[in-house]
Amino acid sequence: MKAEGSNGEIVLEAIVQAIPYVGGPLSTLYFGRKQEKRFRRLERFYTELKDEIASLHRNSETGIPDISKHNPHELSAILEQLNEKVESEHLESKRRLYKQYFKKTMMYPVNGNYDERKLFLDILAALTPLQIELVVFFSQQSGPVQGSSISKPGVEQALISGSVAQLKTYGLVQSALNSIVFGGAGNAIHESLALSDFGRRFHSFCCSEI
Repeated sequence: MKAEGSNGEIVLEAIVQAIPYVGGPLSTLYFGRKQEKRFRRLERFYTELKDEIASLHRNSETGIPDISKHNPHELSAILEQLNEKVESEHLESKRRLYKQYFKKTMMYPVNGNYDERKLFLDILAALTPLQIELVVFFSQQSGPVQGSSISKPGVEQALISGSVAQLKTYGLVQSALNSIVFGGAGNAIHESLALSDFGRRFHSFCCSEI
């Protein structure tokens, strides 16, 4: 974890401390607890990984190669960014995926593939739980599915459509236009959706269990 916050956090902390009468206690309450929570998340992350990595290393089929197989500069940059994302992540489900990302990184060395690994990490951080669920859903299909057929109880269709649109923007999902219907209440764009090759690599690296 970083020894100190960003410049913005330092300025904000100073402003809060300057509030008459209550600034000092408020600063301690918020910023102190914030840093403690970040540390605890990272501590738990690596504590859980310790046993999981040991188990992987004992398995001859999924053994972890020597650390020398990695480009040290690329690996260091990836781990620094991963730590920052783990520290700030509130959702346990996302932290589990970060563990998956870490284990796959150890199994498949970072060496000349930094750009893709960095993009995987950035996309993983940006995805919502619903979008991750959609990636997993697409990975389980034997072929393209009609976008209009995707639904989830209790979730607005507009939210699903917007989530799919973002997955397309990230390059995880590709689409093929089938038809466009105009007129009346039946206006619709019908398209077939599937994971792209990049999306399948992303799912395999970040979402699928070892």
